[in-house]
Amino acid sequence: MYSYFIWNNISSLDKNIMVNKLPGTERPEANISKIGIPGRNGFLTQDDGTYQGGIKSCECSLDNGNIRDICDWLKGIGEVIFSNEPDKKYKAVIINKVSFVKIIPIFHTFIIQFDCQPFGYDIANSLIPLTAPGTIFNPGTVNSKPVIKIFGIGSIDLNINNTVVHLTNVVDSVTIDSDIMDAYKDTASMNNNMIGDFPELIVGINNIAWTGTVTQVQIIPNWRYL
Repeated sequence: MYSYFIWNNISSLDKNIMVNKLPGTERPEANISKIGIPGRNGFLTQDDGTYQGGIKSCECSLDNGNIRDICDWLKGIGEVIFSNEPDKKYKAVIINKVSFVKIIPIFHTFIIQFDCQPFGYDIANSLIPLTAPGTIFNPGTVNSKPVIKIFGIGSIDLNINNTVVHLTNVVDSVTIDSDIMDAYKDTASMNNNMIGDFPELIVGINNIAWTGTVTQVQIIPNWRYL
């Protein structure tokens, strides 16, 4: 099986690109500060619970391909999947200059650097519908930031692991997007009708419940991995 990557839903195989080396799998660097204390041995550490992004490089070759077309494709912001991690996708941007080195008249080599956010996301990301309170399981290795759509009316309390989000003046539905930290209905903001923190789904079992007039809760979980 040939190695490949998929950038914004287009495979390198479709562009006649040979991927000679894929990026390895590595844990992103944590944002931890070391603090020296005068008169004290060693140091203290301050961990804010966040992680740095990193570069994932692909070493490639091109035999008789359209270089201009490939340059137009390999740019900007998007999502990338690598064939050595086919069940994960990374949010990335391509900002490096892609230089094509001619080896023979129609054969070139080049390196693509994907500047990735720290988490790999589950590409399945199936919608989870709930018509009654229950539990869902987070299989990832870090808390996820879901998109939750609540169908109902009036005042509603959404309870996730005993953390309550209070919603008012709901008409038909409201969506809570924890990734972008926004509450809305269609194109209208509902942030002023929400009290509480944007919910996260912890690793393992999550208890979901609600009070008020609710017919269904739909969760796009956004499972993610370090």
